[in-house]
Amino acid sequence: MQAQGEAAPLRWGIAGAGAIARRFCRDVNQHASLGRVVAITARAQGRADEFAQELALPLAFGSYRALAQSPEVDAVYVAVIHPEHAALIKEMLLAGKHVLVEKPAVTRQEDWDELVALARQRNVLLLEAMKVMCFPAMRTLLARLPGLPGPLSLRAAFGSVQAPDGKLFDPALDGGASWDVGVYPLWLYAACCRQLGLDAGEPEVRLQRAPGEVDLSARFSFDGGIRAELGASIVEDLDKAACLAGDGWTLIIEGKWWNPQGVRLQGKKTFAGWPEDIVQPVDGGGMQHEADHFARCVQEGLLDSPWLPQALTRQVLGWVEGGLASASDERA
Repeated sequence: MQAQGEAAPLRWGIAGAGAIARRFCRDVNQHASLGRVVAITARAQGRADEFAQELALPLAFGSYRALAQSPEVDAVYVAVIHPEHAALIKEMLLAGKHVLVEKPAVTRQEDWDELVALARQRNVLLLEAMKVMCFPAMRTLLARLPGLPGPLSLRAAFGSVQAPDGKLFDPALDGGASWDVGVYPLWLYAACCRQLGLDAGEPEVRLQRAPGEVDLSARFSFDGGIRAELGASIVEDLDKAACLAGDGWTLIIEGKWWNPQGVRLQGKKTFAGWPEDIVQPVDGGGMQHEADHFARCVQEGLLDSPWLPQALTRQVLGWVEGGLASASDERA
């Protein structure tokens, strides 16, 4: 029973019935505190019914319009392929739903600007689901950053070998390394610069791609407030740990840095604000943290987030969009 004065749990609907939707549903319904997934929608009613039966959801819709019009859903997690994000986000915002959209939110900065403006007009929340920024270990790391002496440098990458016949290799579906996984290290860099009040600057971008094909790998080099070498690949396994370094110290985000649960400081350990290593494991896949943060923002009537600011989504979109348009290509 809901205690008097407590906000009602946020009722989630999921648009899209793929693997990422299943992970979100399990994490929220097994581990989140402030919301629950109650509905799934897919283009085919049978697929939605199968998902709902598998994950014990009370509502299954065979069209996105039905989800948008449901009075039993407060917020929608958009988990379809990213070329379809913009139109689906717009449909949900127009129906008065809050929206958390899987990365990349969209593939054009102009579309993001229009959708953010629409969300504000409709008085609903729109955020990109960059879950790494909501992990407890990442929040602790960012809070402690100002206590570390510079100058700073960052090295981070996200890359793995993907099946060559999948959607990631289809130019018509905005495939490629930059959109699929490059947004993760770019978000980390942008968040660190923001936390320290530093100018991020613009990247030098190098891509590995054949003419007319997607980028198989990408390198983003920054010489701004933090020097950074960031990588992405869909054809190569890259280092899963990230490294942030300064004068006499090195921070290692261990394991898969995009699922941060441990941060180790090498070198001096006497810096103000850094008394010990960070060890903050999470249950499940960790998506419950972004869901609970989103729900808290909705409860507080916020139209933007302090951890997932719309401006950082815009910044990262601009880097990728601009890089794909103007980068120097290397032979694939």
